[in-house]
Amino acid sequence: MADLCFSRRADNKFLSADEIRVRAPAVYATDVASNLSSRYGNFSTANTIDILNDYGYQVSQAAQINARTVSKQHGQHLLAFAKPQAPNMPDQPEIILYNSHDGKSAMKLFAGIFRFICSNGMITGEGDIDKLDHYKSNLDSFEDLLNITIGKLETVSSVSENLKNITPDKGRVLQFANRALETRYDSHTTPKELRERNVYTPRTINEILQPERPEDARNDGWTIFNRVQESIIRGGMHVIGPRKIRGRSFEGYKQVKALSSIKETIDVNRNLWNIAQQTLAA
Repeated sequence: MADLCFSRRADNKFLSADEIRVRAPAVYATDVASNLSSRYGNFSTANTIDILNDYGYQVSQAAQINARTVSKQHGQHLLAFAKPQAPNMPDQPEIILYNSHDGKSAMKLFAGIFRFICSNGMITGEGDIDKLDHYKSNLDSFEDLLNITIGKLETVSSVSENLKNITPDKGRVLQFANRALETRYDSHTTPKELRERNVYTPRTINEILQPERPEDARNDGWTIFNRVQESIIRGGMHVIGPRKIRGRSFEGYKQVKALSSIKETIDVNRNLWNIAQQTLAA
């Protein structure tokens, strides 16, 4: 599957039905996986597009996991919805929908923000997950779920504005960076016998805190959060882990790849949002 961060149009315009179908064919599934019982009620993601269109939201992103064991018509997929807004606005509130037709997950809605400066999207950890199980008795509840999520967008925007007005000290920035990296890696301070994942080091911390563009050189909480979030999701920094060169196995630095799992991207994003509020905005 293509990097989730780039499953949008290059010009960030809304996606057409054909563009959605290419990026996430399961959105238009008309049936469910053959192993599901008659109790399973298929709430097609395509139906949610029509409902969100009625609320003024259009599809800005589409992505799908391409697992070998799952039909392309039934796999886990993600859509982001946004309202048209002024082109000079740097941040775009979004509703993120996560769904599948294979019986492995409920349909979930999240509040989120898309940042035009770095073409990067984030999913907030605000509140409980809003989800709808795929049973026929629940199919009429989607609109209620949608209104709950729309109500959270105001809170999301308020948190982002608050972070823009905060300049956290070095201690809080380092605390945030460490806790952010711990969502994917073990710490270099963890005893070797207790390590189960790749290990981040002071070099990794320095890399994720470095701005990649002039617009990210500011030191307010929102910009720091975005710098770190982009690095954690997209990769590019270096961690220590198993390597093999010319048949010789050893531990050394290796470059981190971008997240490609929809579920992991959502989970890491939500964790980072919560961590930012606990550290940068504390």
